[in-house]
Amino acid sequence: MDPLGDTLRRLREAFHAGRTRPAEFRAAQLQGLGRFLQENKQLLHDALAQDLHKSAFESEVSEVAISQGEVTLALRNLRAWMKDERVPKNLATQLDSAFIRKEPFGLVLIIAPWNYPLNLTLVPLVGALAAGNCVVLKPSEISKNVEKILAEVLPQYVDQGALVWARLL
Repeated sequence: MDPLGDTLRRLREAFHAGRTRPAEFRAAQLQGLGRFLQENKQLLHDALAQDLHKSAFESEVSEVAISQGEVTLALRNLRAWMKDERVPKNLATQLDSAFIRKEPFGLVLIIAPWNYPLNLTLVPLVGALAAGNCVVLKPSEISKNVEKILAEVLPQYVDQGALVWARLL
């Protein structure tokens, strides 16, 4: 058995079953991510201090606050982003309905860098979850303490059918 193949198959099945498409599911994942950031702020500050020697102020400004702001923005605009966008019709399409429908890709891989391990992991995660995708997160090998918190604590806040933390590469 190939564990990577099984994981990817499970995520694709969850996506094709339509689990991640409803706005309610997307909002619940984003709210969980927001709760994770609020309830584990000190733990994240400590991990960033251990990994990168960042002060609490720098951790808050460059990592946590930006990620929290992205979650708030996505929650505020989620329904508007999901709406069909009307486009102008031309002579050939006068009798048709013309619009752009935004559809999720399905499965997204996010590879986290070492220098901003929280911000550059969670900001793309917010976009992927808001879009209705399933996500595989690949941590940096250098930021071990942040990786450990994300791998052990984040799964308590988001649905594991849509998100997998992987040490794949």
